[in-house]
Amino acid sequence: MGSIAEQYGFAWQTLWDLPDNAQLKASRPNPNVLRAGDRVFVPAKRLKEESGVTAKTHTFRLKGVPAKLNFVLKDLEGKPRAGVQYTLSVDGAQFSGESSAAGLISQVIPPLAKKATLTLPEGEKYEFNLGFLDPTQYPTGVQARLKNLGFYKAAMTGQLDDGTRDALRRFQQSAGIPVTGNPDKATQDALVSAHGS
Repeated sequence: MGSIAEQYGFAWQTLWDLPDNAQLKASRPNPNVLRAGDRVFVPAKRLKEESGVTAKTHTFRLKGVPAKLNFVLKDLEGKPRAGVQYTLSVDGAQFSGESSAAGLISQVIPPLAKKATLTLPEGEKYEFNLGFLDPTQYPTGVQARLKNLGFYKAAMTGQLDDGTRDALRRFQQSAGIPVTGNPDKATQDALVSAHGS
């Protein structure tokens, strides 16, 4: 919703809370996760007038909520990685800092940002496509979530190849579900739950 709202000049909550989008809101509890076929009602912009004294300077501030990119760093045992120095590149803009005690990295980004690269010490590097994630019914949706969760390290192929099936087995084992290497319904649901979308 953030990128749609930005494209049309609205705050995302304004669109999300419209009565015309109530059915969409009821079916998608997370406004950051829309699916193919979802319809978002975008109204025409309304002119708003503000009065002010002439011959004086007035400041008008646009209301809105910035988009945030959040990462939580965890070790192999699932414990937070606190105090890790990082560099984050978002569409060419550079940010740096260190993860919080909970392993959190949080950065305000433009709502229409497309690419992010997170670089950690000792050559750890993670690349992300922002604003787009296929449903888990598609191999690309499965691979993207496995990649974001650290189970899949190879290039995105869009195929249920050996590397993807191996990653699925590792994920299934860690999630405590039957280890089949197949993206069955239980695995898809577990992926969405673990990934948060």
